[in-house]
Amino acid sequence: MRSFLSFIIIAALLTACSKDTFQSKPQLTLKSVSSTTVPAFGKLEIVLRLTDKEGDFKDMVYVMKTTTRCPSSNFIDSQLYKIPSDLPRTRNFDGDVVLSFTYPFELQPRCTRPDTATFRFWMRDAKGNMSDTAKTPAIIILRP
Repeated sequence: MRSFLSFIIIAALLTACSKDTFQSKPQLTLKSVSSTTVPAFGKLEIVLRLTDKEGDFKDMVYVMKTTTRCPSSNFIDSQLYKIPSDLPRTRNFDGDVVLSFTYPFELQPRCTRPDTATFRFWMRDAKGNMSDTAKTPAIIILRP
């Protein structure tokens, strides 16, 4: 009888401790970065995992690029990076967001030397909930 009671208590604890991975606010996590060194005229692809309990995330992904040596290369933008509006918004949404950065526009250092940058990403849902910020490791961007 005692072992049966222990089993019930352990089962109840495991059930109580298992947390639903979907939250009301959208969750962005970094899945992969195509490279941590981008050659001149190269491309960078970043894959983020997006989860949202209600599936009411907005189309815009906010991006912030911060560099160590060239402040004129920094930016914050939300207009260039959009999730397709025809993507089905379902409860317990779980999918990948793939962002591609090209050298002449977002990557090229605006100074005369190579630079190191980090990228941060966040988004909002229809209720105004803001996701946590996903951040890349340092990425070296070379010049021609």
